[in-house]
Amino acid sequence: MGKFKLKLSFLIISMTTIVVLMTSSISIWISYRNFNEILKEHKTNIQETYVMEVSTITESYLQDAKTDDHSLKLYTQQMVDTLLDERIVSFNLFFKKVLGPIIIVIATIMGFAIWFAIKITQPLKELSKRIEVDEGAQGIEEIADWYNEVNLLKKNIQNMMICSESKIHDLTEQLNLDSLTGILNRRRMDQILHKLIIDKVPHAIILIDLDDFKSINDTYGHTVGDEVLKAFAITMQSSVGEQGLCFRFGGEEFMVILPSMNIEDAVQLAESLRIKQALQETVCGRPVTMSAGITAFTPNVQSPNQLIEIADHALYKAKKSGRNCLCVVSNMRQMIVK
Repeated sequence: MGKFKLKLSFLIISMTTIVVLMTSSISIWISYRNFNEILKEHKTNIQETYVMEVSTITESYLQDAKTDDHSLKLYTQQMVDTLLDERIVSFNLFFKKVLGPIIIVIATIMGFAIWFAIKITQPLKELSKRIEVDEGAQGIEEIADWYNEVNLLKKNIQNMMICSESKIHDLTEQLNLDSLTGILNRRRMDQILHKLIIDKVPHAIILIDLDDFKSINDTYGHTVGDEVLKAFAITMQSSVGEQGLCFRFGGEEFMVILPSMNIEDAVQLAESLRIKQALQETVCGRPVTMSAGITAFTPNVQSPNQLIEIADHALYKAKKSGRNCLCVVSNMRQMIVK
């Protein structure tokens, strides 16, 4: 729609210019015709007067001469016509003296107007292009702002883009973080796991569930349960560190993704976290243990859901084995670690 409006505006300006030029040309042509008509009419009046006066004077001097009166009048009329013809303005002279300078002035003004219009619209076109390709505030800074309006517009756009980028960053963070624990959420977990599987990057995952968490909510209330979840998220992040990424899978379930880590190291890390959590003091005054299912990516895994399903099945086995333990699935073989 914006491009259509720009073309329509250009068309209106062009048509207006053409109409003005045509009107001016027609007016000049009509003025020329009228001017010539006046001269011709004036010529006729003068001609009659000249013929009569010259004839009268000539007759008085040539009364005794044998010259034919009709020939004398004809000769006199020819002389008057010759003199009067020189007073009619020719089109070539009129064009050279009147139209030529006018056309040169109009062409000069039009050329300057077009050049000036291009100079004015060029920064606006550049702004539009930079916004379309989303080059950011730095790209817009390079645009020339030689007049005040475009300078103000550029500054406003820069401020808007900076604010937008900041808001987008904040919203993205909020979209990827769990609102309760502050760690990454299930949505972000699916994205990262999907990319690792698509790129065939070796990795291990740990699916964690806090044991008997429902009884904490039922006994101490959901506020205390929320504090237990927050505390475990902090413990989990401190244990994992920079080795992997921690996520809240949902409810009292969490997941750790360990890129480029083999399953033996993943088991060691999970066991260290299990022991730390079992010894951790909690707001409810009683130990809160964890169970975990551990597995690693293999070439036959085609999707995140397939890998999660294997870890979830291992977690179920750990729960059935008495809780506060790990179940490892390696090459489709299970092993319980207590």
